[in-house]
Amino acid sequence: MSKKRIQQLELKVQELINRLNTRNDENLTEVWLDSADIKQLFHFSDSKLYRLRKANKIPHELIGGTYHYPKSYFTKTLLQKIKNREKLE
Repeated sequence: MSKKRIQQLELKVQELINRLNTRNDENLTEVWLDSADIKQLFHFSDSKLYRLRKANKIPHELIGGTYHYPKSYFTKTLLQKIKNREKLE
């Protein structure tokens, strides 16, 4: 392999590493809520939460046998609903 090609590959590898580091930093700042938090905040039943997960209507991750949900999704969704309601009035 030529020296130029090796340098190009090294550059691409470094770029990928930088992207992964940036992405990991973003994920570390995300606040995750568990099922109990979501049920309490929104008065959802177990079955309602199950149906939302099953239909992929809410983002979720299964970690150690417990479902977790990104708080930012619910914040954005609620703000959007409030904005839409203001437009209707």
